[in-house]
Amino acid sequence: MTIMRWQDQTQKFDELVGRIYGLGPSERLCLSFLMGGPQTASVIAREIRLTPAAVTTLLDRLEQRGYVRRQSDPADRRKVMVTSDHAALALAQEVYLPMAEAGAAMLEQFSMDELQVVNRVVQAAMALQDEAAAALQERGRPRS
Repeated sequence: MTIMRWQDQTQKFDELVGRIYGLGPSERLCLSFLMGGPQTASVIAREIRLTPAAVTTLLDRLEQRGYVRRQSDPADRRKVMVTSDHAALALAQEVYLPMAEAGAAMLEQFSMDELQVVNRVVQAAMALQDEAAAALQERGRPRS
């Protein structure tokens, strides 16, 4: 029950960020994914579960607002990489960095052994979610 409540609180926070900054769920997922580094549009599409055409439209919107930019891959000029731009970095600095700092301070009250147990629990919960999502995807929509 606690993990479910934690997920709900995280979703509420992210929805509030989206409302304040005018970002939809797919846009937030895209920006979050890009915080790990530049990606191609096709990799973004797979990660956030959108068609390539939908990702192109999403990237156009985000680029117009200064959240992302497209640039040629220095290793292969035919490949276009998408990277976070100034607005995404400012959003991370304004909203998510204070949360990360507060979270780090909160975690200092726990021992390394306790944190390792928490990490194992969270990793196991994510694996369960992946399995449940795959099973649900395989089953498809219920018949009415």
